[in-house]
Amino acid sequence: MARSSRIPEKLVSQICIEPQPKGLRAVYLVETQNEDEAAELSRLFGDFSPALQSAQLSKGKLVSYAVQLKGQDPSLFDEIETFLKQNFGFVVLHRSFDGLIYDIVRELCRDSASTLLPIPKCDICGKPEPFPETAISFFDKENVNLATRLYCTRCTAESARRNNKEFVKALLEADRDDFNVLKQSDMVRSRSSKKRIAFRIKSDDATQCIAS
Repeated sequence: MARSSRIPEKLVSQICIEPQPKGLRAVYLVETQNEDEAAELSRLFGDFSPALQSAQLSKGKLVSYAVQLKGQDPSLFDEIETFLKQNFGFVVLHRSFDGLIYDIVRELCRDSASTLLPIPKCDICGKPEPFPETAISFFDKENVNLATRLYCTRCTAESARRNNKEFVKALLEADRDDFNVLKQSDMVRSRSSKKRIAFRIKSDDATQCIAS
């Protein structure tokens, strides 16, 4: 479903593609007895940053985290699992993030009266995605971020094109919201960096809206 909050497309002066970090993923499910144990988990995953990104999925009796490891050595997952099993009674490690494990987290939250926390969703397929593959951000002439759209690995791959301009337009075409004016606008490559690829929008009469 499209978001209801919208801004005029004519305000968009620049579009930036921002590739996000990639890596091995896993989900940890831990039963906690009190807030101190939950805080200990938060510190544990925080201590491994930036080598390990973490996104909390639930809180309460069931505390769960999705994690993404930079690099291809999964041994850190094992080390964390060993530590958790030495200090907590119930620990599950799932070595990926997918719809199955997210459904399990949701069901366990319901059974244990825990709280499922909101995480990003892909703006094409709508699936939960704690670590989006690609982000597209829209900026006005004052370089204020007007909106950001997020895309999962599968949808990013399906939108791949021969160059970055066509890639952006393919993502906007597939997006759940209507980007009709921007899809037809002339995009000119502007100053970019390793972290993002930027395009300036040449459009003087855009009047439709995009999601914010």
